[in-house]
Amino acid sequence: MRYALLALIAGLLFPLAFAPYDLWPLMFVSIAMACFCLQQSESARQALLRGWLYGMGMFGFGVSWVHVSMHEYGEMSLWMAIPFTAVFAAVLALFYGLTFYCSWRLGRSALVFAGSWLLLDWIRGWFLTGFPWLYAGYSLIDTPFAPLAPLGGVWLLTLSAVLLASSLVQLRQPGPQRWLAGALSVLILVMTGIAHTLTFTHSSGEPQPVALVQGNIPQDLKWQISMRERTREIYHELTATIPDGYLVIWPESALTEFYQTITDFVESEGETLQQRGGAFITGVPWRTLDNGGITYRNSIAAIPLQAEDGHERVYHKQKLVPFGEYVPMQSLIRGLIPFFDLPMSGFTPGDPAQGNLQTLGHTIAPFICYEILYPEQVATRSHGSDALITISNDAWFGTSAGPLQHFQMARMRALETGRWLLRGTNNGVTAVIDDRGKVVDALPQFERDVLLSSYQPRQGTTPFMTTGVWPWLLLAALMMAAGWRFRMRQP
Repeated sequence: MRYALLALIAGLLFPLAFAPYDLWPLMFVSIAMACFCLQQSESARQALLRGWLYGMGMFGFGVSWVHVSMHEYGEMSLWMAIPFTAVFAAVLALFYGLTFYCSWRLGRSALVFAGSWLLLDWIRGWFLTGFPWLYAGYSLIDTPFAPLAPLGGVWLLTLSAVLLASSLVQLRQPGPQRWLAGALSVLILVMTGIAHTLTFTHSSGEPQPVALVQGNIPQDLKWQISMRERTREIYHELTATIPDGYLVIWPESALTEFYQTITDFVESEGETLQQRGGAFITGVPWRTLDNGGITYRNSIAAIPLQAEDGHERVYHKQKLVPFGEYVPMQSLIRGLIPFFDLPMSGFTPGDPAQGNLQTLGHTIAPFICYEILYPEQVATRSHGSDALITISNDAWFGTSAGPLQHFQMARMRALETGRWLLRGTNNGVTAVIDDRGKVVDALPQFERDVLLSSYQPRQGTTPFMTTGVWPWLLLAALMMAAGWRFRMRQP
């Protein structure tokens, strides 16, 4: 019982390593405690339970903010929102139950534990559309380990964190696995030192002024029909104050009407900025007729929409949020509770083959909200781009830790790709992030304002952009195989 309780406590420590707390050393403490609880397990079943309790502490605390959107904006009573959130956390916790279970079966060593952790984290990122949240590596964005990200992304940082922490526990036990885990840990530290001297991308052209407009329209008012005209006025008035020559960015669904409904207004804004030597990019819902039916998409467009070559400069979001942007099995569950009928919850994903946006002579790789959490998608789309842009509406989660965690993870994409990231949101965090993942300029949350800054276009390719996750999944598999092999040799 005491080890089960210890596993739960270790899981509760895990989210404290992330924003807004940023107590990153607790990441290593949490993982070391988890590995210790695993090694004290007397059966695979016991290990499974302890791993699940660890994950329950991690997600029960780390994503507790999910209930905010359900209760405050989804019209779900608190007595229903909290159990729904608990069930969500309990399902996610199964991945760490499986991590402990596999590790126990294959030898309970630091090698197996770290390899299993990375493999199950990767599966969590795509299974049933995935929930790529709270990977251990994100907590290391502002630490000496950060330069590993261009080499192997958040995956290498995660593997490093788990291996280093669990190797400390492994030192208690005799045998060759202790030395192999120690050797890999030393290799990680050496690689980290070398990574500080490496640069994979380079400046390309002059800095470009950018203006990110933060409308800060309350979420409970944003989707009301009576608010539409006032919303247009807010964004128009804020944009009118921006000097000439700026790339102006409005956030995700800045306007809650379809582009096809407000074409004249949006195009007028774009033409005005173009005449002043600038450009305009905005998030906007999109409606098209397909095979006699109507398709809705969450989109980002460069305005004027029509490029000189006749192509539309628009990108449609590929990774949709379950229940927020589409409802699984909607024919069965729509109408059961108001949360399943949130505004704009019937979107269709965009084509993965879409091109990037072109504006002011630059190629901008676009990502909408949740998409910025998918390392491989960002790495693939970043090839040939000069900068990254992500727009979001984190107002769904109020003053909780969710938006700040989201912002921290977005910063990792800039570091992985060696490119500046422009992040426009409805109510924060609106920011400009450099190629090292550092915040250059930012607006406070929950303020209506315009962030005037600039970004440096960059070209080049990082190792992670070329290889993605596969080398680290292979290394994780080899570590698991080595741990199992050592176990089989034991008398």
